[in-house]
Amino acid sequence: MTRLAPIVHGSFALGAALVMAGCFHDRPPQLGCATEAACSTTSTTSTSTTTDEPTTSTSTTGASPEPRTFRIDSLRLVDPHLFSDICFDVTGLVNMFGLTQQIADGELNLVLHFADFDPAALAAVLGETESCDLAQQTCVPAEGVSLQLPVEVVTEAPCLALDPAVFAADNVSSLHAPEPTCFRTSAVELALPLGAADAPLNMLQTQVTFNFDDAEDPQAIVHGVVSGFLTRASAETVDIEVSGATYNLWAMVQGPEGCAESHPDLLPSVDELAGPDGPIEGVWLAFNATASRVALVPP
Repeated sequence: MTRLAPIVHGSFALGAALVMAGCFHDRPPQLGCATEAACSTTSTTSTSTTTDEPTTSTSTTGASPEPRTFRIDSLRLVDPHLFSDICFDVTGLVNMFGLTQQIADGELNLVLHFADFDPAALAAVLGETESCDLAQQTCVPAEGVSLQLPVEVVTEAPCLALDPAVFAADNVSSLHAPEPTCFRTSAVELALPLGAADAPLNMLQTQVTFNFDDAEDPQAIVHGVVSGFLTRASAETVDIEVSGATYNLWAMVQGPEGCAESHPDLLPSVDELAGPDGPIEGVWLAFNATASRVALVPP
């Protein structure tokens, strides 16, 4: 049975055609966003050759004694599970040889940057870097798209602004559970480049929810959850390679015929989101995430 989820109104416009018409660039990993107002295509520049954090071209208002940047160092798909054409659960393989491997090899470098770091009034910029020296914990900023994300301070549970009913019950217990005081970004549309996918995932109502290891002087983001609604239209355009075989992402979400009988606790995964022109078919995605502090340096 298809799971239904209400739409949560955020700071974005939901287009009937579901086309990401905002700002993009044509080289991997193709981070993008839905509206020009939400993102900037100017380059991120450094003001120092030391490990001090630089400012960025997308800085928020207000003075800041010390900007902070955090590179996502772990990203693991928790829900939905993905299945091959013979009903084998390949979620672990996608996580291990797609996401984990690319992050460890420095091929996938997504960062949350806080130009004015004030724990009581945060505004984040989600961006990508040209390269990172993982041993030195430094990254070279990339020219391209960065997405501005207002951040809400959440002082009362729950931190996650999601109905757990959109996820398989067995998977909910595996999700990170940020506790107040926690931080939650606004809900936005974006194209998220991930692991072994051959194209970015166009996601609606994407949010990042997390704790800092130390709210006053953070060195890491912990208990992070990245969630969003992946449309069927987007998933059908994405192929993923697993152990030398290529699978369509939407087929992996649905599972082959009869697979739900073998995995009744995990399938069906298909959801519907209320849209302006009727229900939108797709699936809610949830990733566990962590991030570590890095310094932005010149090339």
